[in-house]
Amino acid sequence: MSRKIRNGLLLSLSVVLLATGSAILYRQLASPTDGGSGGDQLSVRHAPEAPADVQGRFPAQSIDRYTFSQDGKDLFNLLLARYQDDEGRQQGAVLFPKDAQAIASSPTGLRHDIWQSAADIIARKAPRDALFLSWWDDGQRIHYLSGKEVWLREPSDQTFAHNPVWKALQDRLPAASDDGRTRLAQMARWLTMDSDKALAEIGAHFGASRPVYLLVNNDLLLYLAEFTAYGGTPLSLNSKNIPAGNDLHGDIGQVKRWAYETGDGNYLAQKEGSYYRVWSTPDAQAKNTLLVRLLPFVDSLKQLPEGVSLVYQSHWGGFLSVYKIDNPPAH
Repeated sequence: MSRKIRNGLLLSLSVVLLATGSAILYRQLASPTDGGSGGDQLSVRHAPEAPADVQGRFPAQSIDRYTFSQDGKDLFNLLLARYQDDEGRQQGAVLFPKDAQAIASSPTGLRHDIWQSAADIIARKAPRDALFLSWWDDGQRIHYLSGKEVWLREPSDQTFAHNPVWKALQDRLPAASDDGRTRLAQMARWLTMDSDKALAEIGAHFGASRPVYLLVNNDLLLYLAEFTAYGGTPLSLNSKNIPAGNDLHGDIGQVKRWAYETGDGNYLAQKEGSYYRVWSTPDAQAKNTLLVRLLPFVDSLKQLPEGVSLVYQSHWGGFLSVYKIDNPPAH
């Protein structure tokens, strides 16, 4: 495949990423300081769900459906599964419901299918002693849906202070221990620091005694304020809503022009309804962070950082990716 054709495919892929709307929860999950929508505060109601309706690797003790609304309109639903892990400890996992809607019209149905597919592959293909690194809520889903061990799965105070969605679930989510809070700070630091330095630290921290994997997805772009609150480097990524037209090539051109006007042309585009939610990197520092290098920004798609190997990527525009941390060289 020629470089010109390959680059053209990469540009098209990044623009049509999750055409059904991978950023559909953006306004609801973003904190007010990240440009969340105005209007009334989020309200939430919850009701029990039949545990048999949720597939997981552990028997669910209870399932609750949380419905979030604003200005009298229902926005989206989340499920909270309560279960015991293999050591008998109470755990919680925030899940995306499939609902009865078609995937294309459901705010969470697409994520449900993405996670079910990824969890199935992880459960069948990952080694028994695999350890997964991710942000805390992704860690919950990895553990509950695949049964694999995760390094991080419990939030702490900074999460609840910066996000009204998680605040609504605070009483039902087990809180992080002192060790868990240290891990939250460390993960936030790794995701927002230079990718080469981060991967070197990760490799040195975990060594070669067991296989270590890192899972990321595009929703992590909604957590920048939370990462900073835990001590990560502030990432001032540019973002804008660009109306979608009927001409894909014209849309690509519009997105590319904005990306070059606001930075170096490196961008990630997510289609939400009638517009694209576009992110661009303003400088080399942001462009080279571990988070940006592992997400499907156009320049990140061209070459992976050294120290990781891509072992799984979802079919929906690369929304969710799993990387294996390469073993550090022996001294």
